[in-house]
Amino acid sequence: MDVYPLTIRPIYKQKIWGGRNLERLFSRELPERVPVGESWELADLNEGVCVVTNGSWAGRTLTDVTRKLGADLLGNASAMPDGRFPLLLKFLDANDILSLQVHPDAAAAAEIGEGAAPKTECWYVVESRDGFIYKGIAPGVTAESFQEAIEAHTVEDAVKRYDCVAGDFHYLPAGTVHAIGGGLLVAEVQTPSDTTYRVSDWGRGREIHVEHSMQCIHFEPTNDVAPGADGDTLLVTDDFCVARREVQAGSHRIDTGGCQAWMVLTGHGAIEGAFESVNIVPGQTILIPAALTEAELVCGDAVSYLEITLPQKQESHG
Repeated sequence: MDVYPLTIRPIYKQKIWGGRNLERLFSRELPERVPVGESWELADLNEGVCVVTNGSWAGRTLTDVTRKLGADLLGNASAMPDGRFPLLLKFLDANDILSLQVHPDAAAAAEIGEGAAPKTECWYVVESRDGFIYKGIAPGVTAESFQEAIEAHTVEDAVKRYDCVAGDFHYLPAGTVHAIGGGLLVAEVQTPSDTTYRVSDWGRGREIHVEHSMQCIHFEPTNDVAPGADGDTLLVTDDFCVARREVQAGSHRIDTGGCQAWMVLTGHGAIEGAFESVNIVPGQTILIPAALTEAELVCGDAVSYLEITLPQKQESHG
């Protein structure tokens, strides 16, 4: 099988809270005259499947590549039960506040049914223009008082608010009520699900899902420290790990040890090896197969990126 760094065509999603900042920050060619809220950078869902844009896999879907490459792409990590790629990566451009929402954990998804799938995610703040987020239940708030706040339209007083600057990182395990405020552009890493229940849409008239939201929300106190955070490592979970990397101008060997996705934040360069060179530019997402060998990142200036890895299963012996 032909193994090399894969570039991916993003899928743009129009949202009422979206904007045009991907165009300004990353020189993206966006759909004309619409507010783009989400750029699905690496997606393999019924709601959207990304396509490879370079090399011999160009024009093939991520579904096809995952199933054909198998362990050459994923290493010892597992695909989804239906053979699809087990990550969902996005950029979110919030010019206005998103709905206050929650995603189910496995138990809530099983209870709800209706195709619900568990979803855990995290946010890295790429840019903040006096932006903020809501994350987690405020101290002392119970399920009963939260329900009362929904009915009284004071729910923003029942959740914790965090002002944000570029470089902030937030972990949102399934069951965490949350919202992104206006003025933020974030990189979002998550398990491959688009199951979302709105607690409130701030009076904009879209459907809300109070009953299912209350089934999902965790009301115990949240820990603001992401598990596994240490130095460049931002998060370690059973589903994915996230690190922020920065390399200086020069040549740097790429050692995968497993499947990686890079979300490039700043800088320019190229990945070079026994394949056609892959250019590195800000805002680009690149999928690096586990079986890739003899590759180097060659930088003309400092390059920073989020490195998202799939945890590798330990091989059993005996």
